[in-house]
Amino acid sequence: MIHPFQVLKKEGTLNDVVRKAFIDAYGKRGMEAVDAVRENRVKKYQDYFVVVGNTDEYFVEGSFCSCNAMLYGKECWHTLAVQIAVELGIYDSYNLWYYKDGVDEDEPEYE
Repeated sequence: MIHPFQVLKKEGTLNDVVRKAFIDAYGKRGMEAVDAVRENRVKKYQDYFVVVGNTDEYFVEGSFCSCNAMLYGKECWHTLAVQIAVELGIYDSYNLWYYKDGVDEDEPEYE
């Protein structure tokens, strides 16, 4: 089996061949990741990537994700979506700090 990221590099876009390669390799996790990138649900802030999930937004930094699956030691699709988005350069970019300007804007500043 060819690694799905090799297929992605060869195809250069998120077509059905790439989607199938990720589903074959990762199952439902691969499907969710590809669909999130296709639906522009990956966002890049100055401090984190953020993936809009099915029920919430999750921040991703490297191989860490703030979702429940990751907290219980399971692999999630959010980190995979970020890897795909970075490979293709397909994500919305914001010149903001997610923590400071986004989610926790009502919290007091610690400077």
